[in-house]
Amino acid sequence: MRLIGTRFDGPSWAATYRVVEAVVTPERIALDWIDNGAQYHLLAHSQDGGLTYRGNYGMFRPEEEWVIELTRYTAVDGSAVLLARWHEKDSGNEGSTMFELKPQEESSRYGGLHGTNQQEARPPFH
Repeated sequence: MRLIGTRFDGPSWAATYRVVEAVVTPERIALDWIDNGAQYHLLAHSQDGGLTYRGNYGMFRPEEEWVIELTRYTAVDGSAVLLARWHEKDSGNEGSTMFELKPQEESSRYGGLHGTNQQEARPPFH
């Protein structure tokens, strides 16, 4: 399933980056986000059927020295939250990240483009 969303960085958890596309399966996660105009790519694989993932990330392509470990929480509608710890072996930098993802079709389904009834334009949880 293709997802879009937002990346939040700890410790303040401010929304900092736009996730332009993510594909999340029980076997792997492929995710692209924009950071100050540069595109980053993350690729991680799961050995336990889609609960935890381990992989790499980097500018344009994953770097071997930049490691990320993620835990996936998925809702019935396909939305997902990925909690992650990352570290850069080459620089020693490390931190926490959260990705909040929703199915791409959600943005057009509730965007108010179809029909004029405002009630229809709201997601079902409002």
